[in-house]
Amino acid sequence: MPGYLFKRLVLVLPMLWLIASLFFLLSRLLPQGLGAGNILKGDEQYSKGSKESRERSYRQYLHKTQQDLPLFYFSIHARAEPDTLYRVYPESERLHLRRLAWKYGNWPLVSAYYSGVKQAHTLAAQQDQLQPHFEALHTSTVAPAILAAASSIAEADQENAFQTAILLRNAKRMVEHRQDYLGLLPTLSWNGSKNQYHNWLTEVLQGNFGTSYRDHRAVPAILAEAIGNTFWLLILSMAISVVLAFELSILMVRQKGRKWRRLFLPVLFLTDSIPTFVLALLLLVLLASPAFLQLFPVYGMGYYSPAGLPWHESLARQVQFMALPVLCLTLANLPYLTNQVYRSLATTGNEDYTRTARAKGLSETRIIRKHMLRNAWLPIITLLSDFLPALVAGALIIETIFAIPGVGRLLLTAVQARDYPVMMGIVVIVALFKMLSHLVADALYSLADPRIRYTSS
Repeated sequence: MPGYLFKRLVLVLPMLWLIASLFFLLSRLLPQGLGAGNILKGDEQYSKGSKESRERSYRQYLHKTQQDLPLFYFSIHARAEPDTLYRVYPESERLHLRRLAWKYGNWPLVSAYYSGVKQAHTLAAQQDQLQPHFEALHTSTVAPAILAAASSIAEADQENAFQTAILLRNAKRMVEHRQDYLGLLPTLSWNGSKNQYHNWLTEVLQGNFGTSYRDHRAVPAILAEAIGNTFWLLILSMAISVVLAFELSILMVRQKGRKWRRLFLPVLFLTDSIPTFVLALLLLVLLASPAFLQLFPVYGMGYYSPAGLPWHESLARQVQFMALPVLCLTLANLPYLTNQVYRSLATTGNEDYTRTARAKGLSETRIIRKHMLRNAWLPIITLLSDFLPALVAGALIIETIFAIPGVGRLLLTAVQARDYPVMMGIVVIVALFKMLSHLVADALYSLADPRIRYTSS
């Protein structure tokens, strides 16, 4: 058994590496982040800067986050596009250039055409009547629309006749010398070790999990603050749910439990049919609103707990904020858990050893708790090993509604801001948590049934 558990524990490391690597690569394929979008649009603190200063800040942001490097050691792309297209920013321009390359195939002509568009647009920036035509050139890939817009600009902009003539000539050359099938042929480019994945993996192996793009703090410090709240929320709700599920199931499986089954099963079915977010809102309205019973605070956990308080006062403050979220998670998961435990106990009630125990004259309580419950543990352990990781998904909704500064709420804000290092840390923690839960389940199988033996081979 110890050798088997050690082998399983060793296998966790490559699995974590695989999950983290896949998430890293997939996350970097997402569109540009919230911070990058704000810089380019001139939102918030960038609103007073010029276009050139915003673009400079944007490129500094990309360099700082290493997004100006290729993603992996190699890249597969269409033969019509160059292997340095990732250097083109902003992303809207890169996507437009990629569509032009796929459609017309001849990259040198596509590049010359787009350079002409940008130069002509810069010279005619003050001429408002030409902006719709330039907008068409920046978005369209259809040949008639491109030629029509380029011709209109060449006819209307006499001040920059030389540059607009070059633009029109490049547009015609790109359309006339198109190579239709190069966009369908793949090619492989080697990027070397100067790529985002190599730098990220090197830093992780050195113990550096990165800093947040949003507040520039170390990822472990951010996760440490959030994990504590989520840990207690999950542990308390799971403990209460498991205890209630077992007691209700034992009560309903008794020979005189028919009246309890008629009472509990419909109530549990009704509770299970209520979505988690609706249940959370109902609890807020009924137990945290002045219109009904304002017994608990609506939100504020982590914000109204002054530092330096004795541990018992700090705990008392935390309990009042934790009560409704724990109650909500418990009610959301209790019906399914109770149903599974009850069915497992009811199945063991028809086994031969149960009838033998009744024939010996043992009390019903002893039969249920010592014989039926022990033999029903195997499916229950399987259920609990998946139940605890499933609570993490419910915690995302609960922490958002009740404004709990936990892992779920942190994940939501990190996804909205495209904060890749924080997202990566949360994914690794959740994956590790799930793997360890299955490892604990294997150990509990052996304790619940001594006939189960694991080998390390």
